[in-house]
Amino acid sequence: MSPEKHISLEELVSQLDNNVRDLKDGKLSTQEIIEMHAVSRKLYERITVLRYKAFETVVQKGAEGEDLIQSEIDEENEKSQTDLISSIEEVTGAPPKKVNLKVKSLAESLQSTPLNSIGEGLTILDRANFTSTLFSNDNIKFNDMLDLVDLCNNIKSAEKVFNSSIKTRGTSNEIEAALDSFYTRINRRFQS
Repeated sequence: MSPEKHISLEELVSQLDNNVRDLKDGKLSTQEIIEMHAVSRKLYERITVLRYKAFETVVQKGAEGEDLIQSEIDEENEKSQTDLISSIEEVTGAPPKKVNLKVKSLAESLQSTPLNSIGEGLTILDRANFTSTLFSNDNIKFNDMLDLVDLCNNIKSAEKVFNSSIKTRGTSNEIEAALDSFYTRINRRFQS
């Protein structure tokens, strides 16, 4: 990692401010936009370090509500900070491993919300898949089944209506995937 000249937070903010003005006026080249990105990343990383130090101070003081940032957290201490990603790559010789956190995405959250109707949110692709795989391309029978399942009062009767309506066609993997997907929809429709 090559040593770089220390730039204060004020200088970084000033550079970004000038770049934003030039960007609005259409005066930035592609290279200048790339440099603007690098400056914003430096600013972000340094503020992240300051935030961590402030948090560490609060934890050490027991969150007594005193000064949140110690007086020794200043520009002089900040000069000794290095880029975390570069340091990891420098020490290990490889980029850091990505941590796999089990956080539900918006799509996953929406896929588990209750349905008001069994057909709610079916895409064209879903309809085509269910119709061809589970109903041998009989679109009328598929739509009738959707209406009948919506009239059911509980999951058992809905599954009974569904099972009595299907006439599968395709490979066993396709059929199994379509059945699993539709049973998931039935469970979402009749959640407690």
